[in-house]
Amino acid sequence: MSDSVCHDEVCITCSDQLLEVVVTAVSVDGSIAQATCDGVACEVSVDLLEGVAAGDHLLAHGGVALQRGTLEMSR
Repeated sequence: MSDSVCHDEVCITCSDQLLEVVVTAVSVDGSIAQATCDGVACEVSVDLLEGVAAGDHLLAHGGVALQRGTLEMSR
């Protein structure tokens, strides 16, 4: 079995895209972030990250924030 490494913005497994979101607010329980993606409002789960706050840039896939950062940083 070869190692699969994604080098593009599209997941080879499910064809979903890695998206950069900017957090605008976080739910009281800290599990959901209100955000924008290319200026469009969205929600992402932030259960995998600690201390998410408004202004954070996150990389999300399938509605789940996976890490802090930008698409430019992930290349």
